[in-house]
Amino acid sequence: MNTQLTEDTLFLSTQAENIWHLNTALLGKVAIELNEIAADSIVFLSPGNPLPESALRHVRAVICTHDNLNIETLSAQTEIPIIVVSEKTIFSQGDVITISERGRIHRLFRASSRNNALLVTEVCNNLCVMCPQPPKPESEINHGDNEQRILKTLALIDDKHFPETLCITGGEPTMLNEGLLNIIEAISDRNQQTLIHLLTNGRYLSQESYTARLAQKGHHQLLAGIPLFGHVSEIHDYVVQCEGAFNQTMAGLLNCYRYGIDIELRVVLNKITVKYLSALAEFISRNLFFVKHIALMGMENMGYAKLNREAVFIDPWEYKDMLSDTIEIFQLYGIDVRVFNLPLCIVNEDTQTYCKQSISDFKNSWSPVCNSCVKRDACCGFFSSSTDKFWLSNHISPFVTNPEKKHLSFGG
Repeated sequence: MNTQLTEDTLFLSTQAENIWHLNTALLGKVAIELNEIAADSIVFLSPGNPLPESALRHVRAVICTHDNLNIETLSAQTEIPIIVVSEKTIFSQGDVITISERGRIHRLFRASSRNNALLVTEVCNNLCVMCPQPPKPESEINHGDNEQRILKTLALIDDKHFPETLCITGGEPTMLNEGLLNIIEAISDRNQQTLIHLLTNGRYLSQESYTARLAQKGHHQLLAGIPLFGHVSEIHDYVVQCEGAFNQTMAGLLNCYRYGIDIELRVVLNKITVKYLSALAEFISRNLFFVKHIALMGMENMGYAKLNREAVFIDPWEYKDMLSDTIEIFQLYGIDVRVFNLPLCIVNEDTQTYCKQSISDFKNSWSPVCNSCVKRDACCGFFSSSTDKFWLSNHISPFVTNPEKKHLSFGG
């Protein structure tokens, strides 16, 4: 299976094809419109668009595609770093990017998106068996540097581009401890109307004083996305590979409720968790009725999910009835529920209403067999990690306008 994905993604990471005069790493804001070039801008120069010599004195670097006829002239007349990229690389006015000394470009903020995520750390105190992004050892990460990078990123975002929703993700963001509080405060200082979507395992929120300060810094504009994988500690602790995690997470959930932090409970659907979905739904409905909504999420075929595929993978077709029953339980208790990352064709018809597209565009890609599907625009699609080797389902079949037309399917 070959999924199709747009080039313009938030988590752009690309290697420059050529570089001149780049002696140190850069962090800066992209300028495309020449009349909006400010001091320390990183200019993205479109083909055939010359850069006035007067502007060269102020910019930190110039990025251009290899088909730009001004490359040779620019590199000869200035010591400013020149970075040459593929013509498929896309930037927008106001993007915040980093460029390493070797020409590796990472986009930290995409100005054209209404939903951005800031990766604050790659360290985590869980080791989930299906984690798509395995954590790095804490010894390899400098949390102080991460905090400063995020604070500088926030300072570079234009007021007109500051988002309505900003996601804080990791790793585990609370591993920054005080640093996370400083980041939350910086966001609130910029715009108290911005919803801060904090993705956390909730364990450190069992510290009541910390959770109280977190709520105060966020000015009640916090939504904590917290995973819960089982209704008893044996299940949850096994999935996250940490004894005592269930009790800490439960204490964290209660502290969030106590201090007015909204909660999105997240359940990743895999071979381990789907066995107990109904029991988990009953447990949540009876004991955690205060959660804002439930997110039931298909598993991503990356990281430990690949390594432990035999233990965690299950074709979603096999649990579609359990998914329907689980949603019914939440509805009976009046709890909002949403399903992410599962194509419409592998869930029951009564589940399709609850399927929502991810705000992350790299999580909405499709197989070529989906080209004829009349529901494609509303479908969650696939993770880009879904391949012939790490396939999602044997039951993908596009919806067609003619009910007598045979559906297509593919296997792995």
